[in-house]
Amino acid sequence: MYMKQPLPPMGWNSYCTVNCDPTEDLILEHAEILVSSGLRDCGYIYVNIDDGWAEKERDVNGRIVARSDRFPHGMRYLTDRLHSMGLKAGIYLGCGLTTWHGDAGSLGHEFEDARTVAEMGFDYLKYDRHPCGDDPVRDTVEEYVKMGMAVKNCGREMVYNLCEHGTTNPWLWAYGVGQLWRTGFDVRDVWDGDCGIMTIVDKINGPIFSSAGVSHYNDPDMLVVGMHCQNDWMGAGCSDIEYRSIFSLWCMMSAPLLIGLDLRRMDETAKTILTNKYLISIDQDSLCMQGRVVRREESKFDIWVKPLSGVRWAVGLLNRTSEAETLSFSAEDMGLTNNIKGNLLDVWTGEVLRFEGGFSAETHGHEMKVYIFEPIF
Repeated sequence: MYMKQPLPPMGWNSYCTVNCDPTEDLILEHAEILVSSGLRDCGYIYVNIDDGWAEKERDVNGRIVARSDRFPHGMRYLTDRLHSMGLKAGIYLGCGLTTWHGDAGSLGHEFEDARTVAEMGFDYLKYDRHPCGDDPVRDTVEEYVKMGMAVKNCGREMVYNLCEHGTTNPWLWAYGVGQLWRTGFDVRDVWDGDCGIMTIVDKINGPIFSSAGVSHYNDPDMLVVGMHCQNDWMGAGCSDIEYRSIFSLWCMMSAPLLIGLDLRRMDETAKTILTNKYLISIDQDSLCMQGRVVRREESKFDIWVKPLSGVRWAVGLLNRTSEAETLSFSAEDMGLTNNIKGNLLDVWTGEVLRFEGGFSAETHGHEMKVYIFEPIF
């Protein structure tokens, strides 16, 4: 059965911290940090185990099994522990003959593997496409729909993340199959470039922004907020201003908020960013409408707008340059007339400002300022 997930899921994923080497101790340590740091109470409730948890071979009954050296007490023990902390448990399966790590893949075993992870007590499934050079002819859409049916019939409510990396334009067909779908390649801890934040954001802001809504979300991949090059393969790292902008962008896109940061290395700045109550409320707004760029000067700035419930709008001013710039927006950018006046809440300072048809703000290089506009009559 599908998990009822009316809002974008929030939590933490193991991949950016340990690549394909998750362990029971690591998962429980991060779960405890989610609780003790207050992240759980902000909504970060999913603890998701990525690739590397399963054995390379199935057992004598053909069932996928956890690595006993890394999960000595078994997966049911782990999910029970997570549930006792008020958290939910996520797991990973590979859509291929093997996973990327080379472990047992779920291609041809979709129904038994969905039942197995359901019996283990998991609440979330990331199903990751792994093509191989010697694959037979494959139909990715068919494979992901089949796993969707397997999740539907697994006997447990479970969120289904179709991680096929945007290869089949899942935003056109996956609504109703699962709750979220990856839109492209894996994110890296860099602002720009082939795998950078701006490249990912520009793809999602294109013609696919309207595909998001209640219980179906474009997934730009995990949050890199606070990493500061925590490992060499994730990239050179970003500045704290860029991390603020990344979090702002994910929230404006109604994206799943799955932290990639090694929480044992989380500093106060990263914690302040990740727990910003105003931005989380924008991401978790009940309309679940993805924000979009309504005005752009190429390579210089974007003006973002996201309708919110309660007759409100979120507006983002993104400075794409590396230099300070004054950016402005008007009521017309929100689709309104200039006669409408109201208040602007600066989500980073908490300051309430007057809005009378237009507004300007000084921005640092790569900074995104975000405001919540509420009309007053």
